[in-house]
Amino acid sequence: MDRASHYYTELIADFNMRIRYWRLTIKDLFLATYPLERANHWEIKCLQGEYEHFGVFWFRYGTPYDKEPVHGLALYYNDIPQNKVDELIEMLHNSFGGEILRRQARVFFNGSKEFADPQEIAKLASGISDRFKGPVEITMEFEGISKDDGQENLINLPSSKLLEIPELK
Repeated sequence: MDRASHYYTELIADFNMRIRYWRLTIKDLFLATYPLERANHWEIKCLQGEYEHFGVFWFRYGTPYDKEPVHGLALYYNDIPQNKVDELIEMLHNSFGGEILRRQARVFFNGSKEFADPQEIAKLASGISDRFKGPVEITMEFEGISKDDGQENLINLPSSKLLEIPELK
């Protein structure tokens, strides 16, 4: 076990916590293994310029829309031309289905296919990067992580990209 892995294992020693990996690459996800039931959130952010970007994301417990959560994929965008937004919506809808709901700079695919498989997320990120000609960053969040999980290397992602999120009880 490298020094960073040992350090992070010690940090999570007495907690049952959430952890987040950020700035992951497509390759990181293609090589990743983890228990799918522990994943509770992922996001693919695609940069289109200095301030222009969009993100496709999923939350296990749904994404807030009005007072009820919407289950399925969702996206947000910032300073992206409408024709690109429409192309992204069409791409996601054709691939994953769902009822399209719009709220300002967010789009929800209510009832769309949901997934946490690292290869499927990597494939989507690669497709987005290729189609929209922009670099992507991937964030993954897991819940219910304990000391034993850290020692067993339950989540096979780069430890240098790990952020802990202690759960308050």
